[in-house]
Amino acid sequence: MSEVDQNKWAYRGLCVSVPKQKDYEIFKKFISEVLPSCNCNTLVLLIRYRYEFKTYPEVIDDEAFTSIQAAEIASLCRQNGIRIIPKINLFGHQSKKDKGSKLGLLRAFPDFDETSDLQSVRYCRSLCPRHPGVQEVAFKLIDELVGAFKAESIHIGMDEVLEIGHCPRCKGVPNSKLFADWVNVLHSHIVGKNKINMLMWGDRLLDGKVAGYGEFESSVNDTWPAIDMIPKDIILCDWHYGKREEYPSVDIFIEKGFKMVVCPWKELRATDALLDFALKNKSKNLLGFLATTWRDSGMVARYLC
Repeated sequence: MSEVDQNKWAYRGLCVSVPKQKDYEIFKKFISEVLPSCNCNTLVLLIRYRYEFKTYPEVIDDEAFTSIQAAEIASLCRQNGIRIIPKINLFGHQSKKDKGSKLGLLRAFPDFDETSDLQSVRYCRSLCPRHPGVQEVAFKLIDELVGAFKAESIHIGMDEVLEIGHCPRCKGVPNSKLFADWVNVLHSHIVGKNKINMLMWGDRLLDGKVAGYGEFESSVNDTWPAIDMIPKDIILCDWHYGKREEYPSVDIFIEKGFKMVVCPWKELRATDALLDFALKNKSKNLLGFLATTWRDSGMVARYLC
């Protein structure tokens, strides 16, 4: 894809994790020197629970960002024409497989665990979207991140939710309704109350039988009908990391009326294939791309600086 093609897109982004404290200074250099030189105008920062939350300090994970650092990074991004988007996982990715691997939220609130009765799960644990206490906690964590970064957008994750509909509160409810209801709850707070943009991964909204992506890049547990049950102003992040001739999700999301970005990873040929396919769609709802890294951001910064 040519540089001219890239410049047409409103989102030319990168998704990276919060740096460890030892890498904080080089991460600032990465933002001020490397990203502008690559014509990057969007940074999605994977916070998860690595932030010094004041409302619920018990959820804080190791190597947490301070509020001062958040403000500094946000300011540095704006000085360089980069929109900063904090990201926190608000459904799946709450642990690894086993109980002892719980991350901030489920470690602090073990009763939020959708599969609290299971020692091990298929992939990673999810929160229970119908737990009576989860909304208040999620809303306060969202508000802290939005305030700390003075963010105009937030990314709520929502990818690879394999553990759903298991607990007594959720069992028997269609997975599509569980998923859509929780998306709508978060949307009402983020977009409705805070008046900012909401981004999320799009895989749970794709019918695996139609899209043909498999159980991680699309849904085989019937969350996908939620695509018709959630607001169209959500920006969907369409991630695919393998080389294919076609990426049907691009057209699916556009035809459903969503704005979206395409999200490649590390394989150059796969990245080119995804971007080239996306460029065939001339819709204004195709906003651009968000390159993922899934590596330690300090390592990325040291390599590129």
